[in-house]
Amino acid sequence: MKKLLLLAVAVGALYMYKPGLFPSFNKSGAYGSNGKPQVLLFTAANCNGYCTKARQELTDRNIDFTELKLDGNDENTNRFHKLGGNNMIPLLVAGSLSVPGYDKGMYASVLAQNFGDKALSQAEQSYYSRHFKADGTPTIYMYGATWCGFCTVMRNEMEKRNIDFDEIDVDTTADRTEVENTMELAALPVTYVGYKRIVGAESVDPVLAALKSGVKRM
Repeated sequence: MKKLLLLAVAVGALYMYKPGLFPSFNKSGAYGSNGKPQVLLFTAANCNGYCTKARQELTDRNIDFTELKLDGNDENTNRFHKLGGNNMIPLLVAGSLSVPGYDKGMYASVLAQNFGDKALSQAEQSYYSRHFKADGTPTIYMYGATWCGFCTVMRNEMEKRNIDFDEIDVDTTADRTEVENTMELAALPVTYVGYKRIVGAESVDPVLAALKSGVKRM
C-alpha cells in the first residue's frame, strides 16, 4: 500500500510539471497527449473524389493530419462513429470540432478555430480580420444581399434584439468575385463570429452562442 501511495504521488507530480506526458481524458475529439488539438481525416475508397479534395485542402494549408481509412478497419470505423461520423465521407475532426463531407468554407473555419490565422490563406486572412475587433475579440459579421429574404430575417431579428453586427452586401462590394470565391458564399446569409462560420438564418441563437464561446484572433 505504501508503494502504491508513493507511486500515486510520483505520477501526480509528473502530471503537474509535465502534463504533456499524459493523454487528456476530459475532452472529446482529436487531441494529443499534451492536450493540444490534432487533425484527423476519415476516408474511404468509395469517396468519389471528395477525400482527395480534403487531403489536398489540408496539404495546401500546411496542416499536419492523420488519415484514418475506414475500409475493413473496425478500430477506425468505431472511432469514426464515436466522433459523430454518419454516412458522409470524408469526416474532418479538429480538436472538438468536426465537418462531415467536404466543405472548403467550413474547413477553413474549423481549422482557424483551432490553429488561428496560420490555417488560413492570405486572402482568407484579409477577410477574416474583419470579424474581429482591434484587440482580437470576435464580432458578428454577416455576408448578405438586399434580395436575400433569409438575410432580411437574420438582420431584422438581430436588430430587434439589439445585437451589434456588421454586414457586407456582396452584390455592391467592389471585390464581389474575390469575396464570394474566398469566403465560399454559395448561399446567403453566411454569418461569422470571429472564426466561426454559420450558414443560414433559422435563428440568431447559434450566433449568440458562438459569441459567448468565440476565441480571440490567433
